[in-house]
Amino acid sequence: METHNPSSTKWLLLIGSLWLVLAVALLIYQLVAPPKVRITWETATELQTAGFNLYRSTSPDGEFEQVNRDQLIPSQGTTISGASYTYVDSQVKAGETYYYLLEEIELDASSNRYEEDMFTYAVPRVTWWAVVLTAISLLVGLALLITGFRESKT
Repeated sequence: METHNPSSTKWLLLIGSLWLVLAVALLIYQLVAPPKVRITWETATELQTAGFNLYRSTSPDGEFEQVNRDQLIPSQGTTISGASYTYVDSQVKAGETYYYLLEEIELDASSNRYEEDMFTYAVPRVTWWAVVLTAISLLVGLALLITGFRESKT
């Protein structure tokens, strides 16, 4: 005859409930967290480069607006080595597709817009990692609860 430990049953139910709370919290976070687009680019060398401007549009042929309105993204490369850049655009909407253009500004104030190197980014409504973590949390929580309820009946 099997006997169960009431203490272990309570722990299974508590931990299972916490896993379900985690699943709900992840889902809520995904729904309320503002979407962001992380734009990255690299340069090979930077001759006379003062910095960069980044432009965004909702259409590849549409009107582009400058994303970094407040200040130029400063140059970090040199004449013999380039640099890696990252810019986070938080003024986007989930479910939309955005097109980005990069403009290099030279020290003499001339500019070069790289229209042939347009970035395209579709902002997901829900990110894959949140779906996976929510599903795992839900499954673990349910498994622990089921185990705890079965144990309490024996």
